[in-house]
Amino acid sequence: MEEEDSPAVDKRFYFIEQYVLKTMKLKPDRWHKCLSVEEQKQVIQDFLDKSDNTTLVVSLNAAGQLIPTFGFAGYSKNKSVYFIKRNQGALSSDTMQTDLLYGDMSPSPLEQFSAFVEEVAAPVLLNARNHSEWPHVVSQDVKRHVQALKNSVFVVAGQVKGKTLLPLPPGSERLEQTSKQFFLSCREDLLDKSVIHVIESMVIEWSHQIHEVLKRDSSEPLLLGINPTPHMELNFWKNRYADLECIHEQFKSPKVARMAELLDTMDSSYYPAFRNMLQDVMCALEEARDINTFLKPLQRLTEDLENIEFSEVKGRIAPLMHMVCLVWSNSKFYNTPARLIVLLCEFCNLFIQQAQSHLNPEDILKGDIVESLARVQMTLDVLTHFKRTFEDRKNNLSQYQRKGLEVKPWSFSPCMVFARLDRFVERLKIIEAFLLTVVDLMKLEKVEFGGVRGRSLSQQVLLLYEEFLEQYKTLTEKSYDCLDVCNLEFEADMGEFKCKVEDMDRCLGAIFCQAFDDASGLEYAFKVLDMFGSLLERPLIDADAQKKYPVLINMFDKELDCCMALYKKRVQTEEELGYFPVSKNMPTVAGGLKWAQQLQQRMQIPYSNFRNIPHL
Repeated sequence: MEEEDSPAVDKRFYFIEQYVLKTMKLKPDRWHKCLSVEEQKQVIQDFLDKSDNTTLVVSLNAAGQLIPTFGFAGYSKNKSVYFIKRNQGALSSDTMQTDLLYGDMSPSPLEQFSAFVEEVAAPVLLNARNHSEWPHVVSQDVKRHVQALKNSVFVVAGQVKGKTLLPLPPGSERLEQTSKQFFLSCREDLLDKSVIHVIESMVIEWSHQIHEVLKRDSSEPLLLGINPTPHMELNFWKNRYADLECIHEQFKSPKVARMAELLDTMDSSYYPAFRNMLQDVMCALEEARDINTFLKPLQRLTEDLENIEFSEVKGRIAPLMHMVCLVWSNSKFYNTPARLIVLLCEFCNLFIQQAQSHLNPEDILKGDIVESLARVQMTLDVLTHFKRTFEDRKNNLSQYQRKGLEVKPWSFSPCMVFARLDRFVERLKIIEAFLLTVVDLMKLEKVEFGGVRGRSLSQQVLLLYEEFLEQYKTLTEKSYDCLDVCNLEFEADMGEFKCKVEDMDRCLGAIFCQAFDDASGLEYAFKVLDMFGSLLERPLIDADAQKKYPVLINMFDKELDCCMALYKKRVQTEEELGYFPVSKNMPTVAGGLKWAQQLQQRMQIPYSNFRNIPHL
């Protein structure tokens, strides 16, 4: 009994298996492999036995395996098979065919539905023999609804393919065979004046469709805050040109030409609207053709910018702006500020996108500080170079003058182009300042003082260093994207961090003054300068250190005076003895050099430290 009830011999499983394998043209091993997975076998079993599950869909995945599910997937690249229960409840092997609706589902449902409406539903519903027992009103209403359905499916199918398809009125196939003489002869008394009404109604529908196409603008994504890249601009004009050309070809078709002749012959009030609509399409087509032609060279440059390392982007900016200037100076329709602003804004978005990928927001604050700082500074250099190149081309547009035609200046404000880029640059400068601060304060780990209060001062620096590390760790553990200019939390954290660092700088300034005051001589004073190094360039520390520089210079003057006294004493001794005294057992020249060396060693001054003293 158990063997008879198993899925392997269950007739219900066999029914589903046979249909799936036959319609998908698969071998039985695919089905057996599907049932070998316990979860998948259970899905089919639940569909057959439980009333809650009314739909079963079996489809092929990317690996070519059969996958059963309880519902329709949103999108599938492969053919699927569906089974739907007519009534809720368990299925029996005897009633499988009567209790189930089943069939195939194309990977392109819209095309399948379009073919079904065109080849099955419409011919059946529009067949006059099926209307023999219907009231005339019902028959006309069904015909109107079927025609509306056909038109809607036709239009939507075209939109999916990126084309604007103009539906034709019913009976348009007969118009193509009708001569103009017939129109003239029937002008006074048309047998079926409803034809004119149908054509006029279709002209209204076409005008709505074409108005939707013509009002589209490439700036819409920018206005919606999507931050598109130049590919969207280039593809917009490429697709617009193809779409308008498709519309124009439809207007040139014999059927539409006959429709226009009929409207003209009958003096229809809609003929001028039709003619204006055609004129608008032709003007828009000429514009799209011109713009698409001149924007094509930018496609290659844009792809290069996306594929190269960000460090190489700087060398590609000048050719890019040169090409933009050529488009501006040669295109008849793209030389307007509104369109150029859109293009340049999209290039700004591209540079921001490339910069974010180069910097890697997840690691920029957590990785190696020196490496991150170098990447940030290089990124700032590239973005600044882009703005400089823009200004240079803007001031030299006259170079692109041809055949005596003056090139229009870029009269728009740069803020309209660089608003988002400027915000991103400001964010990078905040990050750069943060990284520079981290590099400076990391040096506190190696600061150690000598002298009477050296241990106390070193302990104070160590406490400041530990406090800094705690603040730094807290900031780097944040999960937000520090490169997102819309993230205000980062700026708030940076403001708080800056306040705490300023407090540390004030403490370090006081510690520097104490260490400097405790210096026993010029040598130790310069050691204090050397220990602090670039920390002395921090504004708050520098404000305290400025007071000590005159003292340092006085100490240096006294040391020089001492050396001068030693030198004069040496010269006086030479004059008194009549010869230059040297150390024992040393030649005259070598002895003199040795004395000079000892004089210099007395001072023990690392002269390079004078670069830390302003105005010296």
